[in-house]
Amino acid sequence: MSEELKDGLKHHCENHERCMEMIQAVLDGSATPEEMQHYKTEMNRCLPCIEGEELQKSIKHALNAKIEKKCCPEQTISQIKSKLSVASLLLLLLVAEIKLIDIYF
Repeated sequence: MSEELKDGLKHHCENHERCMEMIQAVLDGSATPEEMQHYKTEMNRCLPCIEGEELQKSIKHALNAKIEKKCCPEQTISQIKSKLSVASLLLLLLVAEIKLIDIYF
């Protein structure tokens, strides 16, 4: 049996898992230029990938419709910045201590 359908689409994808990962990357904007090029030239030739893309788009649309987007409270931002500042200071002190130990030993 031929791997091509009457309309010229493949009905089996040898790399379906990888293609689905690439489709997700394209949809979320994290695809590399190479992935984008492959997506533009190849994805419209493979029926399982076309169907997978439609499913991923539907899922993304449904999730976006359910998510309530809110800004992070200013108090939370301040707490995070404070903790990062303390952690950075402790890291700096640790690095300085390691350098001193290297100098003396």
